[in-house]
Amino acid sequence: MEMFRTYDGRVSLTSDTWTSTYRELFVCVTVHWIDDDWLLQKRIICFEAMEEAHNGFNIKTHKLFSISLDNATANKSAMKFLKEDPSIKLVLNGLSLFGIFKHKCDEYGLRNKVIALDTPTRWNSTYKLLHDAIAYRDVLTDMYNESRAIDGQFITNDHWSLAKIVHDVLETFDNATHIFSYVYEPNIHMVILECIKIIFTIKQTSLANPGPSFKRLLDNMKVKWCAYFAEFPPIYVIAAILDPGVKLEGLINLLTFYYQQLDVHFDVLYYVNNCKRILERLCEDYGAVIQLQPVGSSIDGLASSSSSNIVIGEYLTYQFETEENFNIIQWWKNHSSKFPVLARIAKDILAIPASTIASESAFSAGRRVLDEKRSRLSSESIEMEWNKKNQFA
Repeated sequence: MEMFRTYDGRVSLTSDTWTSTYRELFVCVTVHWIDDDWLLQKRIICFEAMEEAHNGFNIKTHKLFSISLDNATANKSAMKFLKEDPSIKLVLNGLSLFGIFKHKCDEYGLRNKVIALDTPTRWNSTYKLLHDAIAYRDVLTDMYNESRAIDGQFITNDHWSLAKIVHDVLETFDNATHIFSYVYEPNIHMVILECIKIIFTIKQTSLANPGPSFKRLLDNMKVKWCAYFAEFPPIYVIAAILDPGVKLEGLINLLTFYYQQLDVHFDVLYYVNNCKRILERLCEDYGAVIQLQPVGSSIDGLASSSSSNIVIGEYLTYQFETEENFNIIQWWKNHSSKFPVLARIAKDILAIPASTIASESAFSAGRRVLDEKRSRLSSESIEMEWNKKNQFA
């Protein structure tokens, strides 16, 4: 962690836990930051057994900007509700009958394919399952109906129509999951926009009258969604303001549309202005830090309690042409001399990951390190393996 001794920015952490095949509980902590060359970086700084004494993260608390943790309970509950629908259950359960799948594929001139099974806590796994199943609907319908495995019930066109509706709804979730899984690209400024896409899809699907069973599901999804996103955390709002393609006016329009889709009354202007005041206070804090830098640092335009509003105002009124392949980090790097304080804030905020995927991916690789043939590895050896890996990440 020598690199952080001289790093003058702040860092963000993601953390998650994992139980190995042999019931050992591990914790992983990943640090994220944008370096002096404006490159998004990540390193695993802790991968060890929970029962052992921790050495600490070796990062001073004043350098810590945020911590992201995982919570799969909401996903699991929603997926359980989804699969209680008999039509969806019929399609999903039918996919386990692969005894004559290859033969049926040959009959229809289709390539034999392994269709991944569903994971209860992953929306995107259900989407991928349905995406493959719909492409093989004729094969699966014949195979399932000939077996009559579930009390003489049959897969019909109505079932596939419902499966297609579910597929289209979950496709929006899958796209958002992909964006929220970025590790070496910033994504926190995109959270609000992706959430709007999800709610818009749910609302439009509900208005299309998909049937009482699925409409109840969509209504339940909205209720569950509001429990978590009736009000966005200020960090998402500030990140969106720091997106030059959104800024304050664009954000107000987006949030207004968002709450219209939710059918929820919310004072968008009041809330956005409160978040803007938080950004102003950040300008004051960062401006004070920059003023303490040695003379000759070539940084001017510092924010203070009297000028932070002016600094933000100059940024909000600054005109620029949107590029086809817009890179938000590169934009702030190129404009760091014009907006030195805001650029420093953006550098720290854009390093915050929208999910804990960095830690989760470490556990996926952990299964390859600690398998049946290497089950005797000590936690110290496992941590050493990860330290070596991070040296060359």
